[in-house]
Amino acid sequence: MIVDRGAGEVVVVDWGTTSFRAWLVDVGSGRCLDEIPTGHGMRALERQDFPTYCQAMLSRWRDDPGRLRPPVYMAGMVGSSLGWLTAPQPPLPMGAEGLVEHAVAAPGMADAWIIPGVRLQDSATDRIDVMRGEEVQIFGALLLAGRRDAVLCLPGTHAKWARVEEGVLVDFATSVTGELYQAVLDHTILGRPVDHGAPWSETAFRLGLDVAKRSGGLLDHLFTARSRHLYGGLGSEAIASYLSGLLIGHELKAMGDRYGAPDDVLLVGAEALRRQYETALATFSRKYRWIAGPDATIAGVVEVVRKHRPRIG
Repeated sequence: MIVDRGAGEVVVVDWGTTSFRAWLVDVGSGRCLDEIPTGHGMRALERQDFPTYCQAMLSRWRDDPGRLRPPVYMAGMVGSSLGWLTAPQPPLPMGAEGLVEHAVAAPGMADAWIIPGVRLQDSATDRIDVMRGEEVQIFGALLLAGRRDAVLCLPGTHAKWARVEEGVLVDFATSVTGELYQAVLDHTILGRPVDHGAPWSETAFRLGLDVAKRSGGLLDHLFTARSRHLYGGLGSEAIASYLSGLLIGHELKAMGDRYGAPDDVLLVGAEALRRQYETALATFSRKYRWIAGPDATIAGVVEVVRKHRPRIG
């Protein structure tokens, strides 16, 4: 039996600079039927090779003679200037319907689409910010949580915080928490004594969170990783955990200034960062609800698919 593509299955791809992940999803139920958990990020490929590589990765779903070829919808940095093609980044406010309007066909691959990112460009405050990939996670998380209003935290190399009102993304901000953490460890004197093989230290992480709450700024507090190592009993095995607490603590402090104290933050992300952010939110007296990043991505993309397929016939 051949599956009806229009009402049956879709391939959801989350393709970034360093990662590739894909799911075969039933559109009607939103249920994941199969998964490709890992593949080459765009950095490992030449731009002209993206269509060939993607087709090869998805061949078990797209070249199966027992089903009509499912469409492909891609989100993430695949739509950036470094990706397959540069997809739009329309300005806020933005609802899921707006993402549908700006979806673009990916050249070189039949029935493949790239979902746009979004940008914040506020002339009144001179704020400019951008995102690609998190926008579908935001709308997917809202669906999974049954919410139309929320403040969301999406941890990562470039952590995103966002506010949604009546189902419309109205504001977001980026914290380069993860990238700064890695840069400090790898390229400063603060990271030189670090024991990279040491286990995670919850005590040191919580100390970093506590220091972040105190007066003084991030630049002042960062140096305490060295002074505490020299004279405050912070061992080499604990420095990385302490720095993580400092940086995540300052992220929460800054985002609290921007978004206040919401009753329930939707925390959307990967398991690797769940523990740190749940501890930090609790330390800062924030209630939260955890939603796995892949689940949010699938739900958000499927919502776009449901709105987009009728438009293109």
